[in-house]
Amino acid sequence: MCALSGCYTPLNNSGITTNKPWLDVSTVRTDFDGKQYDSCVQFNIRFWPQEAAERINLSKSCISACCWRSEQNEIVLDFNKNFEKELATKGYARKYTPEKVTLKVTHSNFVNLTKVKVSPQGAINNKGVLKLTYEDFDNPVRLAQLKQKPQNTFTPEEEALEQAFSAARKTKRFHPPATTLSVKSAPAVVHDNITVATEPAKEKEEIKETTDLSEAEKAKNILQQYAGMQIDAYFYQMNKTYRNQGAIFMLSDRLLQTSTYGDGIYLITCHAKARTGVDSTHLNSSDFPCGKWLVDISKERVIPYDKKAHTIEESY
Repeated sequence: MCALSGCYTPLNNSGITTNKPWLDVSTVRTDFDGKQYDSCVQFNIRFWPQEAAERINLSKSCISACCWRSEQNEIVLDFNKNFEKELATKGYARKYTPEKVTLKVTHSNFVNLTKVKVSPQGAINNKGVLKLTYEDFDNPVRLAQLKQKPQNTFTPEEEALEQAFSAARKTKRFHPPATTLSVKSAPAVVHDNITVATEPAKEKEEIKETTDLSEAEKAKNILQQYAGMQIDAYFYQMNKTYRNQGAIFMLSDRLLQTSTYGDGIYLITCHAKARTGVDSTHLNSSDFPCGKWLVDISKERVIPYDKKAHTIEESY
């Protein structure tokens, strides 16, 4: 029966066949006669471009966890649900096509087959890659407002984050950057069991250069010391994901934009320009965020400000 219907045997030994190799049935519920009346299904799918996954609740959509079919047998992946809100708030947003992808799961006890129907048809290929096209939009009015926004004037959402930031300061939940060299001493450095003495004169030169930096530049340096490697790892993993999907990911240098957040405190927005596409002749220019970070210069400490920054800190 499976040879005729084109179904696949899942790798989890649940004894259930499926019509897609990326549809996983991890466990089932059976009645007293041994007949299945429910199953926990999971969609092992990937997204291209990868950042489209940020618009989806991966757990509730049965992508990062399995869901009982009796509780939700139809999943709608709405990629543009918050498009208008994001455009109005940030001044820019990305719109995806198709706007929605629907996954409907059914099971037949007669042939022991669990099926998923994808709409629009062909939106997910046989390898489980959901490919979308997109267009980036700008809201010039909002961008102008943000550019002219007075320092230390916050939206209600930012005020709430400011309170969280203040609480973090009191409980010392800041994260220190990498250890810096002292001004007077020139310690030896051990590398591969070989001790190399640093040059005192060169060290003084470097410290003199940093003391002449503006506060904004100091804030950037502190962020680089604390989270630079984690941000690099985030983009390395993104590049790896694109390559695994047969796509191209060409990343430029990271860009750090600073704004005053309080006395000696800076909000730094990290992003990078990149060109992506299915091949070298069809590349799109994109802007990839790498988090917003709060930097306290006097304490030389950093705290993640938005969800992206928290994800980078926790995952890398």
